[in-house]
Amino acid sequence: MSEPQPPSGKSRREPGFRSRSASCFPSFCCGERLALTTWNCEIAVLPAELLFAVQRESFSLQGDTLTVSNTDGGYNVFSDGSVLINGKKYTISNHFQRKTQMTSHLDYKGYREILFSKPIVLFTTATNDRSPKEGRMFAVVVNTCHPRIRRQMEQGMDQAISSVVGESYSVQFELHGAVMPFFYKGGYTTGGEGLDFSFDFKIDALVDIFYMFGFSKRKVEVIGKVLNLFCTTEEKKAKVKMFLDKMSEPYIKMDSSSDRRFSINSLG
Repeated sequence: MSEPQPPSGKSRREPGFRSRSASCFPSFCCGERLALTTWNCEIAVLPAELLFAVQRESFSLQGDTLTVSNTDGGYNVFSDGSVLINGKKYTISNHFQRKTQMTSHLDYKGYREILFSKPIVLFTTATNDRSPKEGRMFAVVVNTCHPRIRRQMEQGMDQAISSVVGESYSVQFELHGAVMPFFYKGGYTTGGEGLDFSFDFKIDALVDIFYMFGFSKRKVEVIGKVLNLFCTTEEKKAKVKMFLDKMSEPYIKMDSSSDRRFSINSLG
């Protein structure tokens, strides 16, 4: 059976994505029925440079440094410490390490609050199949305020705690299952680097057999609908800005205690 075609003159093709698969996933431009509400947005994907351009209050590029705002609202960036934009490498300031180690319940409480205080941003590289030599950095915005996303993450953490008693353990959150098919359908190839983040909770023990052999290591697959925010026109960029402005509004009041953030926050 042939694939249904859009009416003449009303192609839904997004720049940079193959027209044969553009209808396979919702884009911002064909999904304007969302009326700029973030309620239905679980995960959003857009080029990293577009995110920085429309969210200047949250991201600042100066010299070779990308500074993430640490005020109320905005985003929590989980990264290995650098991002490649248009062939230039930027060091990220005010981010959280993708792999975090904690040793106290205070650290754990702070980490858990951080996960749900702001949308999370991850960076990953994808290559357009038509230009295989040119990789592009994309931002993956995870709306941790969305009930479905929050429920998956909280349940994963709760189940990890309930399954261990006085043991070290680790939890890894993975978004490969949601994001990688999105790229494939759009004509992009990606290895999925950067689409996970994790924490290790280490107890003061000389030997932890369960942890050493991986019995206390948990993986939490975060699944959600992916919204494509790729656009090129100024009119659509303005709509994307309004959409992200709404998503990044403060929704949990965070205290200013430094001891809760010091051990897991990188100041770059």
